[in-house]
Amino acid sequence: MQCRNHSEIPAVDRCAGCAEAFCPDCLVEIHGRKYCGSCKVMTVKYSPVYQEPNVHCAKANEALTYSIVGLFLCSIILGPVALSKANEASKEIKGDSRLAGSEKVLAARIIACLGIALWALTMFSRAGGKGS
Repeated sequence: MQCRNHSEIPAVDRCAGCAEAFCPDCLVEIHGRKYCGSCKVMTVKYSPVYQEPNVHCAKANEALTYSIVGLFLCSIILGPVALSKANEASKEIKGDSRLAGSEKVLAARIIACLGIALWALTMFSRAGGKGS
């Protein structure tokens, strides 16, 4: 039995992915199994062991914190800060596939807008009450 890539060299083992025979130079061991070049790429690409871990985006956490605190305290100041942080976090998350936190960004935006809207309603109702 000869190597699939090098017909002049005898094969020593078979690829765990495609079961073709290969010489020692054509096989790579990954987690105790031997793979040819093509199968190695697929194994590394789709193996959960080689997936990069998700890292929580710090700016998304900050945006959510500012929006929640702003909902109860001074939302006219903390709301826009939260929206700014959420925009920064969104850009970071889009730029780095390892970053997680898009749900926090969305929640921060919704809560910040809600806080600003509630502040505006409060101010309009106070202004309307004074004018009567």
